[in-house]
Amino acid sequence: MTFSDSKEMKISLRPDQTRMLSTKEKIKTIIRENPDTVMAFDIYDGDALIGFVLVRRFEEQKYFLWEYAIDMDHQNQHKGTKALLEFISYMKENYDAREFTTTYIYGNDHAKHVYESVGFVETDVVDEPDCHEVNMVYYV
Repeated sequence: MTFSDSKEMKISLRPDQTRMLSTKEKIKTIIRENPDTVMAFDIYDGDALIGFVLVRRFEEQKYFLWEYAIDMDHQNQHKGTKALLEFISYMKENYDAREFTTTYIYGNDHAKHVYESVGFVETDVVDEPDCHEVNMVYYV
């Protein structure tokens, strides 16, 4: 897998998955307005664009995995797990990353499975009227 700098999310998701991520317009704005702390990458498997990842550095060597998605045509082929493991290695090697945090929407069992399968562990659950998220951490 290779990771190429990106200015926007170009992949396609199933309609039921769009509520799990920020809109493409919001992602584009986040990238544009935070050049010092936000990095976005297109994920390629060979020549095929298969995914997108957006991270925010919140402390030295610590990153928040803000958005992570695999194109709908490449899902359920274990590419998401493989790409995430390779991305973590890429970040360690190129940016000296030592810790990643992330969240997923409570009930998104697929995201939970992917994150846990690469080594993320649950830290807590936010259960408020407008927010039902699970927080996770991964130490490199």
